[in-house]
Amino acid sequence: MIGKGHQLVYAAVLLVMLVTGCQTSHSPKQTALDNTGFMSLWDTYTHCRLSSNVSEAYRDMRTLVQATRVHNGQDGFVLPLPAKLQQLVTNPTSRFAVDVNAMASACSLHAGQLALEQGHIELAREFFTVVVALHPGEGSSYYLAQAKTFLTEIERGVDVSLKTP
Repeated sequence: MIGKGHQLVYAAVLLVMLVTGCQTSHSPKQTALDNTGFMSLWDTYTHCRLSSNVSEAYRDMRTLVQATRVHNGQDGFVLPLPAKLQQLVTNPTSRFAVDVNAMASACSLHAGQLALEQGHIELAREFFTVVVALHPGEGSSYYLAQAKTFLTEIERGVDVSLKTP
């Protein structure tokens, strides 16, 4: 005969298996939806990188930044579980083959450069600041370093223009 303590452990293990089994089952239809979502993001990224229009690049950047929020779980569903079970459940792995933050950052850098070329300094500053916000706590990110360099150049340009008669 199984004791009450063992029954509780078996019930907890069964519940965890049930919950994780539901999360890991992957239907072909879901794969097609994920691929469509990815291709849409890739098309947006490609459009941004090829764009010479600041407004279009801005729209693309906003779409990609929104995707980073969903991708990073900020807008996702969280299954409420007791603390003892929560530590046994891991987050599902990413289904994207690329880093959505990197795509959003590259697009934002491109949009910022376009804005600078067209004389929209404040807009460029906003685009570069988005990159900084996408990489909190990362000291060595390529995109973060580029954004900080552009922001520094903007500040120097503003200082120079204020000092000249």
